[in-house]
Order: sequence, then C-alpha cells, then structure tokens
Amino acid sequence: MARPVRYRIVGLLFSGTVINYIDRVNISVAAPVIMDASGWSKSEFGTVFSAFLVGYSVLQLPGGLVADRWSARKVLALAFCGFSLFTALTPPAVSAFWLLLSARFLVGMFESVTIPALTSVNARWIPRAEFGRAQTLSVSGVTVGQMIAYPLTTWIILNFSWQLVFYFNALLGFIWAALWLWFSTDTPGEHPHIDAAERSYIESNLPARPAVSLPLRTVFTSASLLTVTLAYMCFAYVLWMFLFWFPTYLVEARGMSLGVMGTVGIFMHGASFLGVIGAGMLSDWLLRNGWSAQFARVRFGAFGLTLALPCLILAAQTSSPLTCAVFLVLFYGLFSMGIGVFTTVALEFNPHQSGAIFGMMNTLGTFAGILGPWSAGQMIERSGGDWTIPLFVATGVGAVSALILFVVKIRKIEIDDVARAEPAESGS
Repeated sequence: MARPVRYRIVGLLFSGTVINYIDRVNISVAAPVIMDASGWSKSEFGTVFSAFLVGYSVLQLPGGLVADRWSARKVLALAFCGFSLFTALTPPAVSAFWLLLSARFLVGMFESVTIPALTSVNARWIPRAEFGRAQTLSVSGVTVGQMIAYPLTTWIILNFSWQLVFYFNALLGFIWAALWLWFSTDTPGEHPHIDAAERSYIESNLPARPAVSLPLRTVFTSASLLTVTLAYMCFAYVLWMFLFWFPTYLVEARGMSLGVMGTVGIFMHGASFLGVIGAGMLSDWLLRNGWSAQFARVRFGAFGLTLALPCLILAAQTSSPLTCAVFLVLFYGLFSMGIGVFTTVALEFNPHQSGAIFGMMNTLGTFAGILGPWSAGQMIERSGGDWTIPLFVATGVGAVSALILFVVKIRKIEIDDVARAEPAESGS
C-alpha cells in the first residue's frame, strides 16, 4: 500500500531541511581550517558568522507572507536555488574579507525563507491533530543535517579540501529543488497522485479559509505573540552561539581533534533530533487527550529548557573533556525541545497566516541570534581565551526564555474580530 501523499510531502521537507542545515553548519565545522588558512582572528570570524544571521533576518517575514498568499512550493524552491548558488561562491569569496561577508549574508538571506515557507506548506497539507509531528519532523532535519555535517565536512576536509565542502553542499541544494518542484503541489486538491479518501480526510480537518485576510499589523500588535517572540529571541541567542562556536570550543578549549569533534557532534545532534521529534509527538498526544494548546504547544517545552541549562553550566565547569561532551549532549537534547515549541505555536495563533507569523518570530529571533556568535567571539577575545564567560551568559539568557514560556498565555488572533474592528466605509 502506497504511503499517503502528505507523508511523502513531509519526507521531502525533512530531507530539504537536512540539506539546508548541512549547508548552514559547514562553515562552522570548517572554521578552524579557514582561520588558519586566512589568518583571521576569532572576533573577525565571529563577524562572518553574524553576517549570515544578518542576511537570515531579511526575508523571514516577507517570505512567510508571500508563501501564505502565493505559492509556498515555489518560494521554497527559489530559496534553495538561491542559497545553493551563494554557497558555491563561498570558496572564492574567502580571498577577501568583504567578499566572504557578502557571500554569507546572501546565503543567510535565501535560507531565511525556508522555515516560514515550510510552515506554510504544512499548514495547507496537515490536519491540526497531526501538525506537531509533521512540523517537528519537517524541521528535525536541522538536527540530522548537523549530525551529518560534522563527520561529512571533516571527512571531505581531511581527504580533499575545505573548498569542496561548499561545492558539494551547493549541488545537493539544486538537486533537492528539482525534486521538490517535480513532486509537490501547494494544496492536496492539486496533487495528481492523491486518492479521494486522503484528500477528503485532509480537507475536512483543515479550518476553512476565511474571506477576510489577517491584516499584517495584527502580527505586530498581538501582546501574546510578541511575548512568545521575546522568549524565542532569548532561545535563538543561545542556539546560534552554540551552533557556530561549538566545534571551535571542542577543538581549542577541550583539545579535541577534528575527527573526535565530529564524533561528538554526531551524538549531540542525535540527541537534538530525539528532543525535537519527542516534543512534536508529545505535543500532539497532549492536544488529542484534552490538554490545552497553552500547555501542549508551549508550557511543556519550558520544562526541557529548565532541565537543559544546568547541563551547560556543568559542561563549562568540568575539567574532563569526556564529561564535558556528555553534558553538552544532554544539554542540546533537552534544549532542542524548544524547537518543537517555537515551530508549532504559529498554527495556534492563526493557521492561515502561520508562515507570516513564524516569519515574524524568526526575524526578531534572528536579530537576537546575531548577537550570539558575535558577542561570544568578543568575550573570548577580550578575556584572553576564557570560554566559560559566554557559556555562563548563554545560561542566563536561556533561563529568561524558559521563564517566559512558563507564564505566557496564548491568545488566538481571530480574523473575524479584526474585521469587525476595521472602520466602516463611509457613504454606504
């Protein structure tokens, strides 16, 4: 019996996210080699990391808005072609600092569209009771991509060259875009291979699209949404600091070789995969069994963050590299439960504008995330190589995120309420 088409759509989204994050992490794994070859300092390379995040903030909201109102399928394909092109241009860009900054900015700009567009695709294809699992499986490619990126990137560098890493990743992106355009459609009704039973099931379990669109201003005036976004900003600060500097930390502060660092990366991102998938499955289970969206989509994730942060402190304090690695694996697995919260909650605010809502959240989250790798580079440089300072700062910022998730109350943004609030037309 053939798999339901919606499962294959989610499978493609998962594989796309894997490729996306292999592409995103490759420069952090290659950073020690590139810094040796170029002579750039940690503070300069922290700026390179942040250039990606500046670009990553540019099209989050516009990309989600266009995906919601036009074609999420085409937006996603265009994004993959764009970031793959500028990934391929990264090696020659290393010849000049400003060229590398520009290339990483443009990689980030095109990648910024992917998760909002993915969210929009799932909102059109996946019934609400399955959305948590589908969305977190789709985005769990972020962890699998990183898990693959560590050994793959180090193997390519050790056996060929660091430049080949970027050319190989770019090729994967172009291949995925072609497969996506060949198989996917924007809605179940357009797909030529979906059977009547599956189409009926999906369409009967999706909310009807209203005649009145949600005005974009409501995304920026919802106190509940802005509060969740503040929590996400704190979460993103920690996430991006950790992702970009983790490989260099293990190599320089803990004395690990590239090969050992890659092995630790596999375990760390494997734990993250379990955290993301587990969060999505638990969220759907709670929702189906009568728990409120408040708890099922938000609050339980705060427990994961709360349990994760002490592991980061213990990793910074231990003198044993092996014990440090164990605590970092535990930290990232628990911390990644937050990804399950922040990537599914947009549907609870408004399912028809989920791409734009998550785009807004990710835009502001990225602005905070820009500070993560940049500030870590500055703190390490100015403290004479003391890595504990950025880890303690990250713990404090993460605690703020968890606290907000415990106390925030989710309020759905109702289109009918907004429409009634609009001033009546004169002369009628």
